[in-house]
Amino acid sequence: MGVSLSRLWWLGVGLLGGLGAGALGYVSWRWVHPGRWPSPSAELRGEEFYFSSLDGLRLRGLWLPGREGWPVVLLCHGYFRSLVEPYDLGLHLNDLGYNVLLFDFRGCGKSEGSWTTLGAQETLDVLAAVRAARERAPGAAIGVLGISMGGAAAIMAAARCPDIGAVVADSAYPDLERLLERRVRQWTPWPLLLGAARVSLRLGELLAGFRAREVRPVDWVGRIAPRPVLFICGDCDSFVPLEQCLELYERAGKPKELWVVPNCHHALARLDCPDEYCQRVGGFFRRYLGP
Repeated sequence: MGVSLSRLWWLGVGLLGGLGAGALGYVSWRWVHPGRWPSPSAELRGEEFYFSSLDGLRLRGLWLPGREGWPVVLLCHGYFRSLVEPYDLGLHLNDLGYNVLLFDFRGCGKSEGSWTTLGAQETLDVLAAVRAARERAPGAAIGVLGISMGGAAAIMAAARCPDIGAVVADSAYPDLERLLERRVRQWTPWPLLLGAARVSLRLGELLAGFRAREVRPVDWVGRIAPRPVLFICGDCDSFVPLEQCLELYERAGKPKELWVVPNCHHALARLDCPDEYCQRVGGFFRRYLGP
């Protein structure tokens, strides 16, 4: 009887261990492979086309041609999203006269790729989108607006690419590793689970081929000046707290602008106050890009 109980005990331990390992593996895979945001049933306005990222992935773009001689605005979506996320904003900017290029980051929407790297390799996609914009509107000024992950990638791309003349960073995070650590602590209050969650983050990095500690827009934002940056933050953002947005703002050179949206959660300013959002963003690009 004792032997049987012992075997049952070890069987239970093994079963729990297997379930734990499976759960850990799934979480590791899931956070760098968030799935595809569904495409809308209605047809999108504009010309769908494909271009190559700097490391050879095929990315989907959507081109909304504006008035002749007007600037181009690139719109960069957030994590677990697609070009549909900023599409309505793109329509507004296009109606004002701007050329607009929306695109799906790698592993999102209709673009190639299996992984998301939360800004590490998405920066290459922004740089490729700048190149695609150059081909479609030679000589036009270029601005970039990014939301959350897209904002982080936009900052790091603009620091490397002088062709980007102005940046709007909406709910961008300054330091990915710090952001993930904060989220892990929010999700897992127990020490044992906290350690397992940290392991899952490291495994996810290995799967996707990047290091979260290297995604630090705060180290890049100061290199954008003298080109302007507009920072948009919600004062109720629990994902990227206001103090992190202010950290980016403080590290940026001049000219720079800051809009803190009252009672607004993460990346929702354009939905909570769409008219003011479009007015501020359109005015910012008009001041610094023209026409």
